[in-house]
Amino acid sequence: MRHRTATDKDHQTWSWASRFRNLDVYSKVHDDYRVKTQSGGFISLVAILTMAILLFSELRTYLTVEVVDHIIVDTSLGQKLAIGMNITFPRLRCDEVSVDTVDSMGENQVNVAGDLVKLNLDAMGLPTQGDVPATDGACLSCMEAGTEGQCCNSCQDLKDAYLDANLPYNHILDTAVQCKSSVGCRVHGDVEVSKVAGNVHVALGKSTVRDGKHIHEFNIKEVNDGFNTSHEIHRLDFGDHVNGVLSPLAGSAKIVNHGAYMFHYYIKLVPTLFLDGERAVYTHQYSVTAQEKNVLLRPGELSGLPGVFLVYEFTPFMVQKIERKVPLSHFLTSCCAIMGGVFTVAGVIDRVLYKSYRLTRPHGRVA
Repeated sequence: MRHRTATDKDHQTWSWASRFRNLDVYSKVHDDYRVKTQSGGFISLVAILTMAILLFSELRTYLTVEVVDHIIVDTSLGQKLAIGMNITFPRLRCDEVSVDTVDSMGENQVNVAGDLVKLNLDAMGLPTQGDVPATDGACLSCMEAGTEGQCCNSCQDLKDAYLDANLPYNHILDTAVQCKSSVGCRVHGDVEVSKVAGNVHVALGKSTVRDGKHIHEFNIKEVNDGFNTSHEIHRLDFGDHVNGVLSPLAGSAKIVNHGAYMFHYYIKLVPTLFLDGERAVYTHQYSVTAQEKNVLLRPGELSGLPGVFLVYEFTPFMVQKIERKVPLSHFLTSCCAIMGGVFTVAGVIDRVLYKSYRLTRPHGRVA
């Protein structure tokens, strides 16, 4: 029996190595035969910078999430919609602010509470605990409307005294001891409504529902010197809040210096569904048209109901926003293409320049 020797094993190993060497498509040139030029160094530097810029751009594209829009018919009718709001009324007391809703199906909500919170504000716009109660035995002045011995120990008593005397009282609310701790009001929270056309409003008077109709009751004497509906909208969302979805009314403000203004915001809602692969978020984008009018024609006469009205309606279509991420395989393929393409183009340019230089300077020194 013939035994394999070390020489046979070395010969077999060399045979396999020779076979792999024959598959090498990347032929090597000995360093002694390499020619390095200044133009080649410049081209290499430009190629490296180009590859770095293109790779960085490709990385940004890979990390950026593309949002694709699709428009479909909205079939989510009959659902409830939460309207998130944060509105400041700097010259309306919280006992004068009633948030009401009315929709096209005849559903009315009067003085909505629940998730809606009212925060008392002083004349500087700072939060307070409300009117400061009078101490026992105190007899606060009724100011211009007072008679001898008459006491006005609350803000409501003071307003009633002015109404009985047929005098306007709005100008004394921010100075009278009984009222100055609660001059304005901030309303924030959510109001739930049916998904049909309707409105949310804050208007003059006490709102009630009679025979299915939404009405406001008030004493016309209360607005002899105006009804200040100045307001600032900090937030107004229809549905869940989504980062990147703009709220056109957020940050808007209206200031009233005289009269009694009626503000209408006509809002066109577009149902929008965000899909990111893990969860679905339902909200609404909207556009708005604003209209304002002074409805106090003269003391004791109104041509409309002063207040702030958010009138909304829905479009029958829904926008689906689907997030699409670039696959890792696409990113790696693009990187390989960038490096290979830049390297190949740079090599072609260098070869052309080198051969052109040799043709023009056949016996000279290559720079």
